[in-house]
Amino acid sequence: MEERILKRIDEIVAGIEPELRTMALDIHNNPELGHQEFKASQWQIDLLEKYGFTVERYFCDFPTSYKAVYTGAKPGPRIGMLAEYDALPGLGHACGHNLICTMSVGAGIAMREFADEFGGEIVVIGTPAEETAGAKVEMSKKHAFDDLDVAMMSHPAYKDADSINTSAIKCFEVEFFGKAAHAAAFPEEGINALDAMIQLFVGVGLLRQQTKDGSRIHGVILDGGKAPNVIPDYTKAKFYTRAPRYAYAVEIAEKIYDIARGAAQGTGCTVNIQDAEEDFRDTCSNEYLSDLMVKNMEEIYGHEFIRLEGNPIAGSSDLGDVSYCCPAIQTTTGLSARGDDSVYKPHTPEFAERTGTEQAVKNCMDFVKGFTVTAIQLMTEPEHLVKIKEEFSHVNDPKSKRKFESPL
Repeated sequence: MEERILKRIDEIVAGIEPELRTMALDIHNNPELGHQEFKASQWQIDLLEKYGFTVERYFCDFPTSYKAVYTGAKPGPRIGMLAEYDALPGLGHACGHNLICTMSVGAGIAMREFADEFGGEIVVIGTPAEETAGAKVEMSKKHAFDDLDVAMMSHPAYKDADSINTSAIKCFEVEFFGKAAHAAAFPEEGINALDAMIQLFVGVGLLRQQTKDGSRIHGVILDGGKAPNVIPDYTKAKFYTRAPRYAYAVEIAEKIYDIARGAAQGTGCTVNIQDAEEDFRDTCSNEYLSDLMVKNMEEIYGHEFIRLEGNPIAGSSDLGDVSYCCPAIQTTTGLSARGDDSVYKPHTPEFAERTGTEQAVKNCMDFVKGFTVTAIQLMTEPEHLVKIKEEFSHVNDPKSKRKFESPL
């Protein structure tokens, strides 16, 4: 990369850093839950409009979403930056989404000048409710990402890492219907929906030992009855199944469906099984694009990255659905000063505290620069896009063997 360009990126980011810091900390100090992020989305929109983006509000029919577009003076690749900004109940920004949107908005603004010079279109998409409903799932169904050449973002973590391949998640509820009766006087007249639920959980517990490594089953009873002396006529539970590939998460869920049907038959209950939330697909990171970004961060900005090498992690993200629509990456951004090897985990009070620090914001500015350098390479060196798209062409081919194919 020419020294002239790197110097100009530094100047641009230094110029917008005070505004980005204010936005990051304002969002941190005013946490909003999914689909209620009205302040957070408006602060982003205000900044993007200030820097010449055309903003479509209520994108894909979500009240706190947006799509901001800056069309360069010359044609070129469509480069997407994805923003998240919802918080967690009781914990605030314990997943650092205040920083995700800061990096994406900042990178989008920093890329504008180079889209004019070299050719390109910059698209920043505000995606609400990642922690709950996962707006990117519905957006993917509505083809919101299909025309992007790449989609990029970075997630806060305790260390920098290359793009994470999150696990798929399948969400469903199970209801049992029985017959209420006095548990002491007339127990023989009852049909015990709690017995069915207990049998279901016993069966799920036994199923766990027969599942492949890397898979997970989570379940909670939402309604287990109302009083000990009344045989429960209704119980309800909610389950998540996870796996490094979506097909296996569905396979595990279908086995639980069979266990539930057996529990119902064995107790005389009837059963209802229904989807509870949006499923998230596994993330199929574009390894070529991830490597390009990581090398820029290491060689130009001196960061050290953990190499996950495509191995799946246990968590889930709605970016998974995006990764089947266009080449996509989600690196991680360390929040500590360099040399600090402290390990702290998301969805904790400590993590929430760290996402509001000056050090965290400072680290994010380097990622704004790294994404901008990567975008310029895509604008000026078309061979990169050829290789990115070649890798992406195999994502939806079930017969193809991906790089770093999961054993699952």
